[in-house]
Amino acid sequence: MKKQHAIHNEEACNFLLTSKKFNDWVVTTAFYSSLHYVQYELFPLTDNGQKYTDFNVYYGKVLQRKNKKLSKHSATIELVKTNLSACSSYYRWLHDACMSARYNNYNVSESKAKTANDYLVELKKYLKK
Repeated sequence: MKKQHAIHNEEACNFLLTSKKFNDWVVTTAFYSSLHYVQYELFPLTDNGQKYTDFNVYYGKVLQRKNKKLSKHSATIELVKTNLSACSSYYRWLHDACMSARYNNYNVSESKAKTANDYLVELKKYLKK
């Protein structure tokens, strides 16, 4: 993942937050920004002596080898939990809030949108790159 993609999504999130019209998209862009930030932080990744250049290579090789049937989102949650535990709770909350906002109910409160934006800011504090 490219860091620029994370920044682009974060800028969209900030813009949408000020509009107060599209709170579901605030939550969605906050999550996808966090996804790009954490994958940028995690990769390249060395696992059991094998180096993986990016998430898609890791997902295809490691999870097939381990015979796991995780979605890409679940695999990223596990990677964050294992390798970036300090920001894991923020990432998980953003994931869950996004899935709810996108697939269950697009009516998201201003408070939840603000929390999503705040959690993205907090998550970034634990990243080094």
